[in-house]
Amino acid sequence: MRFTSLAVSVLLCTTTVSAFAPKPFATRTTALRVVSEPSSLFSEAAATSTTTPASGRNKDEIAQELASGKMLEGGQVIDFAAVKGESKAEAALSSARRAVLQGTAHAIENELLGINQEVVDEVGHELGTFADAATVQEVGAYLRSKAPPGYFSEQMDGSTATYDTENEAKYKDIMRKAFEESGEVTSAFAKTFYLGTQLMSEEAREAIWAIYVWCRRTDEIVDAPRDNEDQMLYDLSSWEMRLEKLWKYGEVEDVLDLCLLDVRIRYPHLDITPFVDMIRGMLMDVPDLGQDRYETFDELHLYCYRVAGTVGLMSMPIFGCAPGYNEDTAREPAL
Repeated sequence: MRFTSLAVSVLLCTTTVSAFAPKPFATRTTALRVVSEPSSLFSEAAATSTTTPASGRNKDEIAQELASGKMLEGGQVIDFAAVKGESKAEAALSSARRAVLQGTAHAIENELLGINQEVVDEVGHELGTFADAATVQEVGAYLRSKAPPGYFSEQMDGSTATYDTENEAKYKDIMRKAFEESGEVTSAFAKTFYLGTQLMSEEAREAIWAIYVWCRRTDEIVDAPRDNEDQMLYDLSSWEMRLEKLWKYGEVEDVLDLCLLDVRIRYPHLDITPFVDMIRGMLMDVPDLGQDRYETFDELHLYCYRVAGTVGLMSMPIFGCAPGYNEDTAREPAL
């Protein structure tokens, strides 16, 4: 998995000092993808972006995104938060979002998007079977009630789920099971990462599990084999909109979303930006949309930020900062 190695180093509190040679170098990233049908969204995106046959990104697009980064104090770390160039990948994702919003496409029919059979097999049992859709919405309403007034925006259509205060023990039990399964997923796919979480408090440990599972699901959405590559973009755009709704409204769709909602409430400084940026990082691995050859470290730096540095930023509010430091001064070591 793309994001595990940095997260492990963050959890184990390691410090790395790196020196980079000034001369250009070439490295390759790869992702296993199985597609049998041509993709119309990929073709549409190609019409908006002039690229070489070997890559979905041309030199102008790369240069534009690199120039948008912000050099942090110290002069070795570039912060690429919220950088979105006019790339082929961005065009394809935007087209998929429009199709989903217009109702001409939808995410794959799966109770837990991003939890495919590979994940189930690795964990050893089905996930999320302990709460039906209606109960998930009740628990979501219960969690939102714990947030300060005005923390979430009102839904534009006025719809909102309700909960019964007499069922509080039931809701807490569902959250216990949801976090337990998040820990199981983390343990199954990232054993060293999971081991590091055992050194943390229960609240922080569960928060890190919830973040890991969101990253894991994002990775599975992008990498899962499909008959039609467009479906990946529909799934990923739907997933991004789910994330936006969770952050803005506290809206959830499945039982594992409840864990991230709980973390969103408990850690008000947790920013949506690194989550959105990670989605862009996943697309950088997709053939014909991303980039598989990096001629210089500067080019690779953006990819590293999106698939690894973002984990440091997601984790920083959970770990907190040492006395005398704040999230601004801690940002460079987090990246």
